[in-house]
Amino acid sequence: MHHQALEHVDFLCSPEAARKTFALQWSVPLGSARGGIERDGLSPLHAELAQRGGGGRDAKDFAYALDELGVRRSIRLGTHFLHIDALGLPEALLPALSLCADVIREPNITPEHLKSAKLLVNQGRRSIEDDPGELARDHLRRLHAPAPFDRSAYGCEDVVAAANPNMLLEDWAHWSGCLGGRVVVAGQCDPAQVAEHVQSECQRMSWSNRTLEPLLPESPADPVQKFIERPLAQVHLVWAWSAPTMHDQHRAAWQVLSRILGASGSGRLFHEVRQKRSLCYAVGGGWAPSDDFGRFMVSAGTTPDRAAETVQVVQEVMHGILEDRPSEEEIARAKEGVLSALTLRRESTAARASVLGNHFTTFGEVWDPKKEVQSIVDVDQAGIEAALSAWTLGTPWAVALGATNPFSDAVT
Repeated sequence: MHHQALEHVDFLCSPEAARKTFALQWSVPLGSARGGIERDGLSPLHAELAQRGGGGRDAKDFAYALDELGVRRSIRLGTHFLHIDALGLPEALLPALSLCADVIREPNITPEHLKSAKLLVNQGRRSIEDDPGELARDHLRRLHAPAPFDRSAYGCEDVVAAANPNMLLEDWAHWSGCLGGRVVVAGQCDPAQVAEHVQSECQRMSWSNRTLEPLLPESPADPVQKFIERPLAQVHLVWAWSAPTMHDQHRAAWQVLSRILGASGSGRLFHEVRQKRSLCYAVGGGWAPSDDFGRFMVSAGTTPDRAAETVQVVQEVMHGILEDRPSEEEIARAKEGVLSALTLRRESTAARASVLGNHFTTFGEVWDPKKEVQSIVDVDQAGIEAALSAWTLGTPWAVALGATNPFSDAVT
């Protein structure tokens, strides 16, 4: 693993000569949680507009340039960053870096492109209404996530409607010019050559030299149970319990606990709710931490006549872990599952780039896969006991969407 603090961005690299491809991730601090509520909607527009290319090329010419290189490109929007991802053959890496830099340096933010971007963002927001499971999760996020992390992936409709090209160009320049971005490369490459190329591209950009302020979560609202009535054959149930962040000292134990409780096929929730009581077809969950806040998320789908019992059993299983501590057999089985998932994650070049970048953002250090594996191997009953003893389970935030209200004291 290689890390180099360049003049304006952090450069991270996982060179592997045996790989046949490269994966590139250029992350710009234009995440949805950046700035005040007045820009809640600008980041989704930026994500759509970044698909239109940049650097003086129109969208069609930019797409042709990618096709000629055989490079697959995608745009992802997170809370902290907007990610420009690229995947291709090693000989296309440096040209692909230049194309990504073109988007950052000179994005195609025109009235025509903005009109199309607004339509797509609004379409995405409205499509949630046609997906009951996604709609339930969207409502749950608004309940449990502390500001500014409670913002929708599609932003505020009024902010999107009011956006104009000048506003977006100013917003892009303000945030993309901040120090704190990163470039991550994994696969077949020469780290020194790539770092030199990244530095050269950065020197052609405008920088404010403004340091990013940390994103600090506000205090979340008190837990509440919400019922959303819909004439559906199934009741969609989702819960969120407070849990540790990624910085918790028992992080490895929590990865194992997550599998003990929520793993499909072998977890306690699956065994009690589906196998033993046949209350629903699908149930599962897991620890969902970030560097800002943590939750233990659970979801289930059941019929209206079994919804109330499903709610009761899920909560019994969650609280039961504090009394009926995991056995050595459960811990060993869960550890094997976590280790297998870690191995599979390292198989993909794109996944390695993503993990390398995310780990650096969270911990400020280069990801060490061997260290991560060893931390899971070292988890034992004492570690699980310590993690559970420090956990105050409390009352969850919960949402039920369907024809029947399974909660005794739900708001609507």
